[in-house]
Amino acid sequence: MMMTTRASLFITAMLLAGFTAGCKEDSTAAPDVPETAAAQETAAAPDATEEVDLSEAPDLFEEPLQPNPLAPKAEDVIVTVEGTDITYGEIMQAVQMRMQQMSQQVPPQQLSQMYGQVFQQMTDTLVANALLEHAAETSSLTVSDAELEEEIAEIKANAPEGQPLEEVLAENGVDINEWKENLRSQMLVGKLVEEKTADIAEPTSEEVAAFYQENIENFKMPESVTASHILIAFDEEDTDATKAEKREKIEALKEQIENGAGFAELATANSDCPSSQRGGDLGSFSRGQMVPEFEATAFNMETNTVSDVVETQFGYHLIKVTGHEDESVRSLPEVTEQLAAFLANQKRQEALMAYIDELKEAADIVMHEQDMDSGDGVPAE
Repeated sequence: MMMTTRASLFITAMLLAGFTAGCKEDSTAAPDVPETAAAQETAAAPDATEEVDLSEAPDLFEEPLQPNPLAPKAEDVIVTVEGTDITYGEIMQAVQMRMQQMSQQVPPQQLSQMYGQVFQQMTDTLVANALLEHAAETSSLTVSDAELEEEIAEIKANAPEGQPLEEVLAENGVDINEWKENLRSQMLVGKLVEEKTADIAEPTSEEVAAFYQENIENFKMPESVTASHILIAFDEEDTDATKAEKREKIEALKEQIENGAGFAELATANSDCPSSQRGGDLGSFSRGQMVPEFEATAFNMETNTVSDVVETQFGYHLIKVTGHEDESVRSLPEVTEQLAAFLANQKRQEALMAYIDELKEAADIVMHEQDMDSGDGVPAE
């Protein structure tokens, strides 16, 4: 479905974020279109660990689920902001993108229960976006054709190889000319945001130090170990005899290491763990991240030594520890630069939220009544 209303700016901004993610090695720029206060909140989701009994579930091939005729349609207008319609379809596009982002961090059971919260967040975000866009368009700010082309060139230059911009837009049903106009609007909003936050003072050293002391728990570094391993894995059908053979194999590998063979080379050639592709490297880990038998051995080894054979539920291991860091607290000088940038961004966000609240109070915003009991899309309030 082609996005046609001006409120779709946020959606294309999210698309661009995914397109360029990971391209720049050091990017500290804030999003051009900020999320609203509601979108920034992350409410605790209920714990949903109960298993669902599907033994009595109907056969969906015999009784397929029918679409609810009362559910909002994609073209249904949910809210109008200063004459700009925001449709159910636009909100759902933003919801789906946000849910996809969250799926990397939130368990599926909890994610499904956060749908209503995300729907409201994205609605609020699109409203804020429309307010900012309207304010930018009615201001004296402009984006020249040269500025637009320069921005497009930068986006293309930072794009991953093999992913032409035009193809990415086409795959997502976005017309290139419409995208350019949305990008121009996005840049205009960016100029407005810069204008409204330009006078925000940088945090003082006293403010940084106070924040550090108030949040000292966040700067504690747990005890950690850096290690590699070789795994000879168990199979479900293993017998005592086959396990004995596997133990003989890993003991032979240990003997080769003692005689000077390279641990990484033997891991690459023999380990049944995916880490074999990295010479057995597991990186650094803290307590509680490995099974007890593995952890107990790794955290009690001298660095640059190889363990005896360790048996866990996964099989037989040889562990090589290459680093061991005691529990510590990152010092204020270590984190000052990072904290200063965080606090400065926080101040700008607060100023921008206050400006958006001012726009809301003066704006013509109309919420359109929808059937909230359909159970298919819009959450009930």
